[in-house]
Amino acid sequence: MKLKIYLEKEKHTQMSFIDQIEMAKGVKIPQGTFAKWITGSRIPRKKEMLILLDITEGNVQPNDFYID
Repeated sequence: MKLKIYLEKEKHTQMSFIDQIEMAKGVKIPQGTFAKWITGSRIPRKKEMLILLDITEGNVQPNDFYID
């Protein structure tokens, strides 16, 4: 599932999801970087992808960033 779709489905804003990551993992992701992941203009690094996979309980997969 695309990250944008996940956020809509779970009724998250970018900031609420970034806050959730920070609380759960202690990792601060800049909002500008996160916005680029959503638009597809930037792909998360391996460490970041693993965090997204965990936080979304497997709903957002690494391949979702490569396949349209």
